[in-house]
Amino acid sequence: MTPSFEAWRPGKLSFLIRLLLGSGLALAACGAALLYAILRGEIADQHAKLTEHLREEMLFALPAMSGPAVVGEYSVIEQMVKARARQPVVARFAWIDNAGHPVAATGPDIKVEAPDWFVKWLDLPVLEEARPVVVGGEKYGSVTLRLNPAVSINRLWRGFWEELGILVLGTGLSIAVTLIVLRSGVQPLRALAASARRFGQGEYGVRVTVEGPPETAQCVQAFNSMASNIESLLGSLSRSEEKNRLLAMQVEQSSDAIFSHDQRGVVTSWNRGAARLYGYKSAETIGRPLSELDLWDSPGGKGRDASAVHDGATSFEASAKTRAGQLVEVSVATTPLLDSAGRPLGELTIVRDISALKQKEIAAEAANRAKSEFLATMSHEIRTPMNGVIGMTALLLDTQLTPEQREYAETVHRSGEALLAIINDILDFSKIEAGRLELEPVPFGLREMLGETVKTLAPLSHAKELELSYEIQADVPDDLIGDTGRLGQILLNLVGNAIKFTERGEVSVHVDAEAVTPDTVTLRVAIEDTGIGIPAEKSRVIFDAFAQADASTTRRFGGTGLGLAISRQLVEQMGGRIWVESVVGRGSTFHFTVALKRDAVSAPRPVAASPQALRGLAVLAADDNATNRGLLEATLTRWGVVPTIVPDGRSVLDALENARVAGRPFGLVLLDSRMPDLSGLAVAECIRKEPRLTDLTLVLLTSDVMVGDLARCRELHIARHLVKPFTPSELLNAVLLALGQPVAPPVGSLSGADRNAATAFPRLNVLVAEDNSVNQLLIGRLLEKMGHVPVITGNGQEAVDAYATQSFDVALMDVQMPVMDGLAATAAIREREARNPGGRRLPIMALTAFAMRGDRERCLGAGMDEYLTKPIKPEDLSAALGRLLGDYRTATVPLAAAPAEGEPMLEGFDFTAALKYVGGDRELLDELLGIFAEDAPVRLEAIRQAIAGGNTTELMREAHTLKGALKVLGATTASGLAMALEEASRGGDADSSEKLAKELEREMDRLLQSLMASRRG
Repeated sequence: MTPSFEAWRPGKLSFLIRLLLGSGLALAACGAALLYAILRGEIADQHAKLTEHLREEMLFALPAMSGPAVVGEYSVIEQMVKARARQPVVARFAWIDNAGHPVAATGPDIKVEAPDWFVKWLDLPVLEEARPVVVGGEKYGSVTLRLNPAVSINRLWRGFWEELGILVLGTGLSIAVTLIVLRSGVQPLRALAASARRFGQGEYGVRVTVEGPPETAQCVQAFNSMASNIESLLGSLSRSEEKNRLLAMQVEQSSDAIFSHDQRGVVTSWNRGAARLYGYKSAETIGRPLSELDLWDSPGGKGRDASAVHDGATSFEASAKTRAGQLVEVSVATTPLLDSAGRPLGELTIVRDISALKQKEIAAEAANRAKSEFLATMSHEIRTPMNGVIGMTALLLDTQLTPEQREYAETVHRSGEALLAIINDILDFSKIEAGRLELEPVPFGLREMLGETVKTLAPLSHAKELELSYEIQADVPDDLIGDTGRLGQILLNLVGNAIKFTERGEVSVHVDAEAVTPDTVTLRVAIEDTGIGIPAEKSRVIFDAFAQADASTTRRFGGTGLGLAISRQLVEQMGGRIWVESVVGRGSTFHFTVALKRDAVSAPRPVAASPQALRGLAVLAADDNATNRGLLEATLTRWGVVPTIVPDGRSVLDALENARVAGRPFGLVLLDSRMPDLSGLAVAECIRKEPRLTDLTLVLLTSDVMVGDLARCRELHIARHLVKPFTPSELLNAVLLALGQPVAPPVGSLSGADRNAATAFPRLNVLVAEDNSVNQLLIGRLLEKMGHVPVITGNGQEAVDAYATQSFDVALMDVQMPVMDGLAATAAIREREARNPGGRRLPIMALTAFAMRGDRERCLGAGMDEYLTKPIKPEDLSAALGRLLGDYRTATVPLAAAPAEGEPMLEGFDFTAALKYVGGDRELLDELLGIFAEDAPVRLEAIRQAIAGGNTTELMREAHTLKGALKVLGATTASGLAMALEEASRGGDADSSEKLAKELEREMDRLLQSLMASRRG
């Protein structure tokens, strides 16, 4: 028995037996678990079936028993009980009357076939239920039903034996299949083991036939591969020896001096190059210390101590000393020699003669110095006359000139400055090559800067009858920080080249934003032309210094080829890149990118006018050039204008006719002078022939001024003409002058006294939050007259959003506004400031129509800094700004002349009081009256709806808003009624509010009729 037991110990069993035993046990365990799970599911099913059968029997029995139970027919009840008890699953069925007398029957006696352990494990309970028989609320006995689980137990026992048999059969089949598969896989392994023993005994040529399953085949292939590798090892060793011999020969025959020494500094190798350089033969050096050979001019040139070996590879320049004492300029590279364990053995030194290269460097430096001296001399000679041109044109601009003369003089002045900048950059080319060029970033406005730069080249494009245009996408930030001189130089180079190499068609500049962050922007600029194009093989070299596309181009068009090289280096210094796309005969597009910082403060613009007066104006613009149309649409839209852009003259006439039919006429028409079908002058002539359009304001946009154009403009009553390309400020000034709006001259054209006056007061960016349209216009105009830039918002939420995206110096905040009132908006702004402790605190002034005790304290307690009661007077606003800003001085609005005594007055309006509120500006008062006439019916309708809906909050707000507008216009009676209505609604007096609203509506009708009558008159 002992030997048999030992044979079955795990260590003695073969892999096949262990695998079969393990898989058999695993299958048996899985089968048992599966059988258990199946039986538990079947038990639950049987229990559910018995429960459902009990429920169904009771549902059937109760209604069936109710009739006989009511009449007391015991015989019928007995028959029914016996009938239901005949079912195999029923153990007992009974009806018991109210006196406790039962009518019962037992079911069939079914024997349980399963053993007791199985019955106990199943744990199927005997289900029994009793329910009363109730009819009409009266109880007529009760029904009792008990079910026998024997049928279910027998069914589960038979299923258990069937499933157990299937499990045993499946386990046996699985083990049999496993045995067959393993036998087929183990046979190749035995052959592999035998071959491995032969291989271990020295038979390196032995190989095993690949057979069996994939896993066994992989083992056989790995063995065969190992045997092949070992067999080829001897061949590799012989080839390595050959390579070592070749390497030794290359070192020996190298033109560089190559030698090595051990850790003691004793020379261990010395090639022919070393013998040629130093004059020592290998037999004279090997075995001698380096210190005896004296190979270097000075000890500092090359360290010879052993510690230098551990410092890793080094390289330097030194002077080598030959055997004859001659010094030679050399470059030296040293590297440590290590054994296989990484221990130092010595050092390898490679020495190269660079004396000829040094002589060439000296000659090149001398040539660069000569070039720099020549450029310095030429700098003085060229700058002297250029300074004269620029200085004299500056003096000319300070004299009295006509607008046309001033435009020509400014063009000369700008061109002179641009030419001087280009000269300076060309003369600084040596600085660029040496890497000493420094950028000078300053704040600037992108659109004005680009317009001014492109405008400088307009005469060149006009002389060749080319269309010169530029376009900046609307999402490109305008306030940037960068070197405008260098950026302008890049544009002048690229646009100038485009004009030079284009005979017909157009040259356009397109600017968009490649990447925008809160602090930086990467601009992508494209200069596109319809010129001769550049061959593909030349596109890669044109950015090199003095390179041209070909020699014939140089002779035909001139130029040094230096401009693109300077542009490339400037672009790279600005963190960008430059490239070109071109098709010969169709044109080229030069692209470049630059990374610039964004300026948190708006850069000063050369225009003193504001586009506020143009908001809502319907403008029709025509230009056949798509780029110019995009520029016009973006510029006009930014001003708040409602633009309609068309591509030709006939479309202008069609648009005018459509606008007339629709009853929405245009207030201004911008016409390109050179359009293919109808020129701008021809379109203007057609317009003037139409009686209904004789008063339409026209502005002519021209690429050049031909002889007779100005006279023709006067004949056709064209208000202004503007030469393209133009800057946004030039277009704004032209439009405002054409519409009769006053425009202050640019600061650069003012006299000395006027210039001092213009700069005496700070220009503030003012955030205005006001929901009343009359007050919006009034406050905006007053601030503009003070020299400030207002940004108007209609409620507190808009003000908070504007504060989050723009930088302001001060805020004027109405207290009562829809959506978000002034107090809540102030709290939101202060909360944002608290999250940014390092930021500047925004001064906020409260604007309110209340003048009650505690109002000022309430506003100041909410975080506001100043308090101003409406209606706002110019002097009060100026004084409040002065108090609020402390060190800042604020300008006052000069009062216009008082109205003449004979001037007609409107019934219900006190113009004397109204003019005080608008600083004596009758034009502004007329505009406020126009807005009031449009806004008043809307306010009255809102008041009627608030009264009808019982909305006292809305009623109070509307009355408050109307009261402020009426005070400004001097409508004292109506303003008093609006104030009374506001107070009544605040107190919740519905009756008084309704009466006051009717009186206010009658007074408003009188005011509006008076206003309409004065306009008809």
